Amino acid sequence: MKKKISLLLILILIFTVPLAGCKKKKEVKEPEEKVISVETKKVQKGDINLKTTLSAKVAPIEEASVVPKIPGKVAKINIEIGQKVNKGDVLFTLDKTDMLNVVKNAEAAYNMAVANLKIREEQIENARTNYERMKFLYEQGAISKQQFEQYELQASSTNLEVAKAQVEQSRVALENAKSSLVDTTVTSPISGVITAVNINEGEMASSAMPAVSIANLDKVVIETDISEYLINKVKIGDSVDISIKSAGKENFKGKITALSPATSQGSMTYPIKIEIDNKNKLIKPGMFGEVSIVTEKKEKVITVPSEAVIVKEGNDVVFTVEDNKAHMKNVSLGIDNGEYVEIIKGVKEGETVVIKGQNYLDEGSKVKTAK
Repeated sequence: MKKKISLLLILILIFTVPLAGCKKKKEVKEPEEKVISVETKKVQKGDINLKTTLSAKVAPIEEASVVPKIPGKVAKINIEIGQKVNKGDVLFTLDKTDMLNVVKNAEAAYNMAVANLKIREEQIENARTNYERMKFLYEQGAISKQQFEQYELQASSTNLEVAKAQVEQSRVALENAKSSLVDTTVTSPISGVITAVNINEGEMASSAMPAVSIANLDKVVIETDISEYLINKVKIGDSVDISIKSAGKENFKGKITALSPATSQGSMTYPIKIEIDNKNKLIKPGMFGEVSIVTEKKEKVITVPSEAVIVKEGNDVVFTVEDNKAHMKNVSLGIDNGEYVEIIKGVKEGETVVIKGQNYLDEGSKVKTAK
């Protein structure tokens, strides 16, 4: 009986063990291939440029500090800060009382000099008549040589020249006095906007400090410097973009109007001048601006976003996608402006490159494009 039971157990074990093994084999599964989510962009041709940014302060295209040519008491002021004026407009006037007296005295001195000249001319004319008479008497021996020389001296034109010089001197003094009288009316030397008024009616104005400041704001200028590396990459007439945050979010267009062929004193940079149209008067003198100068430009070249390029094993590479698989390609780079980079060799127009997620990829990685 015991033998039968033992035999039965052996048979049960023989059939159970293989079945258990088969069951375990069915539970083993192959690991699934990892799929990486990426963002992509089509490779295309486009224009790319390299810019250099320079900082500088804005100044008016033209400005003037007005001082009176003569000192005097301010009689009337015709302008105020912010007022627009044209060239020749009267800014202020000085009291004319003292200058009118100077003119009167100069006129009197001139008239006296003219009258004196006429008297001298008459005297010399009479002296010349006497001289001719005395010359005949001297030749006849009727008068001495000393007497003759006295008549000769009286007929000399020397005294007449002195009188003429006095007339000319007084004439110049009169003209200067009249000019000073005109200078009591101070006019604007340029067209522009009044930026400062430093005088008050009744106070003395002098040439020690500007009485009025004027700026022409129809155009403004930016004067800055560029390095020797850039000097031969720009030229007069080039257009530049200028950001002036205080004047608005949009960039302004400027034009290079002057470019020095020599460095600034004590510097290794070259002065450059840029003009900006300012018809709306949004740009004010003293504002700070950033000038973007295109120093290198290429047209219709293969470009990709700069972030698409990574370094693998010391090489610049991009990943392209085809049939949901990533393919690593070595590339040769050209201009890189931080946003886009020129691809000289490695990918073609129309291919799809990975712009996000590329750092997790290897050759042949399975990918899906994020939507």
